[in-house]
Amino acid sequence: MNRINSEAWLPDVKPMVCYYMDQLQLFELFSKYMPQTPKMHIAPADALSMTVFNIITAPRPLYKISEWAADYPDGIGEQLQKASKYNDDRLGRCLDRLYECDRKSLMSELTANAVKAYNPETDIIHNDSTTITFKGRYENQPPDGIRQLYGHNKDFRPYCLQIVYGLNITEDGNVPLSFELFNGNQTDDRTHVPNWERLREMLNKSNFIYVADCKLCDEENLDSIHLNNGYFVTVVPKNRSMLKLFYKQLQNGEVQWQQAFSVPDNRKPTWQNCFYTFEGAPTEKGYRLIWILSAAKARPDQSTRERRLAKAETEPAELAGKLNRYNLKTRNQIESAISKALNNTEKLINHNLTERKTCYKKKVGSGRPGPDSIYEDRT
Repeated sequence: MNRINSEAWLPDVKPMVCYYMDQLQLFELFSKYMPQTPKMHIAPADALSMTVFNIITAPRPLYKISEWAADYPDGIGEQLQKASKYNDDRLGRCLDRLYECDRKSLMSELTANAVKAYNPETDIIHNDSTTITFKGRYENQPPDGIRQLYGHNKDFRPYCLQIVYGLNITEDGNVPLSFELFNGNQTDDRTHVPNWERLREMLNKSNFIYVADCKLCDEENLDSIHLNNGYFVTVVPKNRSMLKLFYKQLQNGEVQWQQAFSVPDNRKPTWQNCFYTFEGAPTEKGYRLIWILSAAKARPDQSTRERRLAKAETEPAELAGKLNRYNLKTRNQIESAISKALNNTEKLINHNLTERKTCYKKKVGSGRPGPDSIYEDRT
């Protein structure tokens, strides 16, 4: 939606946004955790509610929110003088108060209000994290706050500072339940147990299914959830030993796939994305292990495999004419070049590196060859 259409759409969306803010009792929560003092001309709850409303409808920088409020054709726009009080300094101070208040309790009450108002199902909770990247220099960071540090950047910018952002949502409607900020060098595997315990306390139950990526697949994480009567669904990382047994079963034809369900493809509705499952032997701790075959993923995998095979069949042959020159003189150099050319297809292509020694005679000393020249054998 372009800017013009968005501005024309604003007057109609205000009642809808206000309705949902009232349902969540957002103003009451701001007033509870950031009460107004006698010296304040505008209550923090008013300023923060205005900021939330602006973010949802037509995001502006803080210094332009007062202009936006004055131009708004409904409500506060009728009072230009009052709109000017929503300046960036006052909004910034209110945001500071929001940062300093008990945000975890505020978020817990907000989540409880959402669950009470809309009754989303909380039997399945999805968790994931991402990184928020920052540019520039951030000196004198508060030692007791979330620190911007270097870490595994998911924007592929390891040279930038970052913080880690974790979010929990319900499977029913993708309703956000809670979030957590971490230092930039925080690893995901150590966040799941505290996060699960907070969810258990918030939902007042432990029998919900906790769904997360492969960082959850850690013995300490799984045991903690299991021993507290919880359930989980996660993904096995590629470096686990249990995959070797599964690959062996595949090679021996022991895997019998069973079709689980199928759904229409999002991009090509005439295609059906079928999913097949095979339940393997339980893990050492007795956890169920289910392997899944996706037809939608198999198609691009096959295309990638064929492209790599075609490349791997031609590039090693081209190396033959370059041997014993430049950086292809030692066995290690040649083996490294072959591995790079095969590009993870070593198990699909048979290749051998054969060494042959050739003997020849080399004249000793300088000058032209003559009847008295002396030669030595070289390899």
